[in-house]
Amino acid sequence: MTHTPRTGPVTKEEIYAAAEALRERGTSVTQEAVRTECGNRGSQSTINKHLKAWRVEHEEITSRISREVTPEIELHSLDLIAKISEIFGLKADERCNQLEALNKAEIAKREKELDDACAEADQYHMSLGVAEERITQLSAALAASVAAGDQYLDEAKTLREKIVALEADREVNLLTIQQGQQQIERQKVQNDQALTSVGRLEGVASQLRDQLLEKGKQLTDATRIIGGYEESLMRANEEIACLSVQIRNLAKRHAGLELANTLLLGTRELRLPKPTGHDLVPRG
Repeated sequence: MTHTPRTGPVTKEEIYAAAEALRERGTSVTQEAVRTECGNRGSQSTINKHLKAWRVEHEEITSRISREVTPEIELHSLDLIAKISEIFGLKADERCNQLEALNKAEIAKREKELDDACAEADQYHMSLGVAEERITQLSAALAASVAAGDQYLDEAKTLREKIVALEADREVNLLTIQQGQQQIERQKVQNDQALTSVGRLEGVASQLRDQLLEKGKQLTDATRIIGGYEESLMRANEEIACLSVQIRNLAKRHAGLELANTLLLGTRELRLPKPTGHDLVPRG
């Protein structure tokens, strides 16, 4: 049993209990021994004070007991011891007589059992010849059984070898199955990863499809704008051509051929270049 160490100051009761424990064990009751018994607690002055009080009380009890034992009490005690011894002696004699009677009855019983056993042994001896003949028959049957047993052992050995081979095949098959299961698990992981990738690709494709639709719409708008711009450009070129003719006629009339050629070159520089679809596509 494990005791939890006490803490705090040591008490008078603990010092008395430690002194009694040391005295009962036959150990010298000293101040250091008492302090060790108390778990190394308490000051020397406290232990010394209570230990002196304990010694005084212990000496008073011892002296009181020695004074109370008078010669009359001692003689009476011896008489009581003698009477008790006599009673125990009578009881012992009575018990011995009982055991002796029981032993005699037990001996008679065992002698009867021995006589019965001897008679039974004689009967067994008479049937011994029949038993020997039966033993001979059983020995022959045993020899045949041993021969058959050897054959069975050979067959069992062959079966055991087949079982060992089957066990080895089973282990190989189990290993193959485990490897197949691991391969299936890896394939499942790869399939899950592929499905995840397909999902991401579908999202990207959807975004690209939306972008293509938006670009197509922008291209349609740009084509429509280009068509309108080309029509405007054609009309402008036609007007420029008409103006060129008018300018040429005016030049011939007022300034002569040199002035007309100069104005004609100027009108050619005024013609705008034909725009391309790339210039009209909105910048992304």
